[in-house]
This record gives sequence, C-alpha cells and structure tokens, in this order.
Amino acid sequence: MILLRLGEITLKSKRTRRVYEKILVKNIADAFKSCGIQKYRVFKEKNRFFIDTENRKAVDVLKRVFGLTSLSIVERTEFNSLEELIEKCMDIFVEKIRGRKFAVRARRIGSHSFTSLDIERKLGEKLKPYGEVNLSNPEVTVNIEVRDNLAYMFTEKIRGAGGLPIGSNGKILSLISGGFDSAVAAWFMLKRGAVIHYLFCNLGGCAHEEGALKVVKVLVDKWSYGYNPKIYMVDFKTVLEELRRKVNQSYWNVVLKRVMYRVAEEIAKRIGAEGIVTGESLGQVSSQTLRNLYVASKAVDIPVFRPLIGFDKEEIMGIAREIETYEPSAQVKEYCNIVPRKPKTAADLSKVIEEEGKMDGLIMDKILETLRVINLKELKKKPETLNLEIDYIPDESVIVDLRDKEKFSDWHFQGALNVSPSMVMKDSWPLNPEKTYVFYCEKGVVSVEVAAYLRSRGFKAYSFRGGVIKLRKIADRAKD
Repeated sequence: MILLRLGEITLKSKRTRRVYEKILVKNIADAFKSCGIQKYRVFKEKNRFFIDTENRKAVDVLKRVFGLTSLSIVERTEFNSLEELIEKCMDIFVEKIRGRKFAVRARRIGSHSFTSLDIERKLGEKLKPYGEVNLSNPEVTVNIEVRDNLAYMFTEKIRGAGGLPIGSNGKILSLISGGFDSAVAAWFMLKRGAVIHYLFCNLGGCAHEEGALKVVKVLVDKWSYGYNPKIYMVDFKTVLEELRRKVNQSYWNVVLKRVMYRVAEEIAKRIGAEGIVTGESLGQVSSQTLRNLYVASKAVDIPVFRPLIGFDKEEIMGIAREIETYEPSAQVKEYCNIVPRKPKTAADLSKVIEEEGKMDGLIMDKILETLRVINLKELKKKPETLNLEIDYIPDESVIVDLRDKEKFSDWHFQGALNVSPSMVMKDSWPLNPEKTYVFYCEKGVVSVEVAAYLRSRGFKAYSFRGGVIKLRKIADRAKD
C-alpha cells in the first residue's frame, strides 16, 4: 500500500481541495495508463489518500505526478490499545533496524489514552535490543502515523514532484527551442498546475525539429499526465531571410524575439491559452537584458511568464539533469546563421519598431501558413538522423563554407568554396553526384540542415561536427 502526501493541496479551502483532489486522481489514472499499470485501487481513508497495487513501477511513476510532495510504502493495521500497537510495530520493524542506528517518530490524530511521545518511548525501548538508538543521525527512521484506531507504519519517505495537479491552473503556450532553458521553464509551469502546449519556431530545419521533439517528448512522456499536449510548429525561414536582407544586424535578436512572441500570441488566442512562457533568464544573452526583455514584451498584449528569470545557467542545467531533459537538450545546437556581431543590449523601442517596419507586412500570414500541429502523446520516436556529421575531412571531398562573405574572408578552410545555404537548398548551385560534399558553418547547425537536405536527394553530403572552431583547430594542427 502506498501513502500519498498532497502537500500544498491540503492548504486550500475545502471546496478548492475537493476540486484539486479530483484532478489529482484523474492524473494518477492517466499516469498509470501511460506506463502500463492496470491493477490498482485509489482510495481515501481518514483524509489520507492511498494506492493499493502490486506493481513495483507504481512508486517511480507517482514520483512524477505533480501534486504529490512525498509518498511511502506503508503497512496498515488496526489496534485497540497501545500495547497491541507496539507489538504489531515490532513485527514490522525489528528486521529493518537490526544492527543499525535508528530513531522512532510518531504522529497521532484522534482521541487516545496515550500521546505520540508515549509511542516513541515504548517502541524505542522494545526495539533497543535489536539496534542502536540515535535520534540525531539515524540510519533508519521508524515512522508510525496513528489516526483513530488505524496505524500506518513505514521507514522511508520518497520525495515527489510537489506543486499542484496539472489542469488546476489554466492553459498556457510554451515557446520551446529544444535547449536547456525552455524545457526547464515549461516544467516549472507544469509543476504549478498549468496545462502546457508548445510552440516551436523552426530556425534550423529538420535537424532542429528532430532535436526539439526529442526534448519535448521527455516532458510529455515523463511529466505531462492528465491531458493531451500538442506542439504547434512553424517555419521561420522566411523571417530569417527578411531579417538578413532588410533589418539592421544589431537589432536581429530583439526583432526575431518580437516576431516569435506575436506568433505565440496568435496561437495562444486560437487555443484559449492565457499566457505564453519562455526560458529567458535575466542577462544570460544579449536579447535577455532588462531593456531588451521589456522591448520584446511590448510586441504583444498577452502575459509573458519567465519562471527562470532569476536562475543562472548552472542552476538551469542542474534542474535539466533532474528532470531528464539534459541529454536531449545537449544535442540541440544553437542556430548559428542569425547571430549578430554587435547586438544591441539596450534597444530603443522606437528604433526596433522602425526596423520591424522594413520587413514584409504579410510576414505573420506567411509564417502561419506553415503551421503544423502534432499530438505529442501519439508521436512515435522518430528514427535518428544517421551519419550526417563527421569530424574529419575525407580525401578529395568538396569543402563548402556556408557563412556570409565577410566571415569567409576573415578565415576559411583551405580550398573551401563559399556558397550560401539558400543557394544549396533552392537547387541553384550545381552539384556533382560523384563527389562527396562536406559543409561547415559557425557552430554546425545550418550545415546539418543542408547536409540532410542533400542526403534526401541522393547526394553524398556531410556536416562537419563542431563548426568553425573545431575546423580551425584541425587546420592549425596541420600547419604544425
């Protein structure tokens, strides 16, 4: 039998608590169904919730259901006197404390002829011959909770996810990139009871999409119980082209974010979401300074929630490890073809609006025309993109630098050609099917997308793993 502790829910009014408890039970049922647990019973006894099941997976699943602060595997017994209670406790605890340091902790609710301290003293005395009493640093804590004539006995409190049941605090749309921050931000909103759907603004093509989906699937499969989360996917290639051709490079970061916010606001309205959530952390990058966050927020009327605003990167990555999004997020690379050399860190709102005005007035319509919706619980694991990346240059291969002409002029790998990604993707650059092509860019993101596109058309194409930084090291070693 598993004892559930509801934590924050118990602080609500009776009416609200009943509503939250009903949602919690529904979410538990969905969690068990998702994980293949069929035989169980949820019941309430003396204001305590219990689950009766023989499935050993139940505890691991319950640890990920929001609304539960902790749980314990308990033995339940009835008793008529303190002496009878002590004897029944002895049957349960003797072997658990044998040869170990132990302490006894008792709680009591109801009318009894004894106190909690009486239970602790008498049971401690009985157990003493089998172990060593150590109240300050026990190896085993013997716990007894007494409610009227029922006692619940256990030695372990297993930490739960805490928070509030998903579905108790409205609906919200999360901007998700696949990186560490946005996934952790979404998790925090799930923890506060919000139903989360996702918006993915695709900057890097199929490789970026595949990486982001892997991250979101962790949130969905391990944490999102009680509803069917969806991801709304839009192609931002048109936006990137507009930025590069028409907008002052120093404002790319803020203008791009404002467009993302507007798309999020439009989709949020369509699905009845009451806000959008982002993974922004104050001062982490140029677009996340206090002024730039303010300027970005002025693009929309909908609330923008930033649960990570006061976290640093190490803290965020630590939480990502705990919630198991770290590994897939580590595989998602930052898009490298829209990073300005000298971004504005304190953008002027009027100037940003002026720069935005240079873009196509129908840009929002064009973005929303690309909208796709995926039911994440129905999404099967996509096959890995195999052998797209290499960390060496094959003999007689054609090396292609996908960066702009200025960066190419500053440095390029010996013998590399300079071709824009759009020329390759629009088939306006002739390729020889007999040749092997190796593409590189700043960080290895655009090059993966280009290689994937050409591979799908039958060419022998690769992306150089690690981008320019790693390629320069290879070039320097060759000189030595």
